[in-house]
Amino acid sequence: MNETISVMLSRRSIRSYKTRQVSDRDLNWILEAGIYAATSRNMQAWYLTAVQNPELLKRLRDAACETMLKSDNARNREKALDPDFSPFYKAPTLIIVSGNESRNARVDCANATQNMCVAANSLGLGSCYLASFTMAFEDPAVSATLLRDLGIPDGYFPQFGVALGYAAEHPDTPHRRRDVIRIIK
Repeated sequence: MNETISVMLSRRSIRSYKTRQVSDRDLNWILEAGIYAATSRNMQAWYLTAVQNPELLKRLRDAACETMLKSDNARNREKALDPDFSPFYKAPTLIIVSGNESRNARVDCANATQNMCVAANSLGLGSCYLASFTMAFEDPAVSATLLRDLGIPDGYFPQFGVALGYAAEHPDTPHRRRDVIRIIK
């Protein structure tokens, strides 16, 4: 089988990580893969922020939990009360994919996020495509400080993330629906 397709088909969402940090070399390749993603009209509407600082990761976790506690969703509130909960599964690296205000920024950010997850798998790293941690940015007072501390430029807002690290689990291949494909000749 083609190596690229093999990497795509073997990628899994990892939700348990070892504490070992991702190397600078691997992180740089993964970020490079992100900026080579398909983009609408070559707008490249993303901004990538790799966070490896444990204190900043804790602040992001705490801010997300504060928002979750105010949620109407009982499951969110229950998770937020769990002191062991992490919206990025305690990965040692979190890549935040922020988008600008252009029309297709969210799609461009999704493409970059997927590219980085596939690149991580090709390098022997685990990853998980994330969106729920963006709740940390829902409170304007908290958001302004976090955006500043993360160095995210004005006009950009976190859309997705990639939890990144060495997998502490090896999930089975999930069932894939086959009734969602049609070929017309």
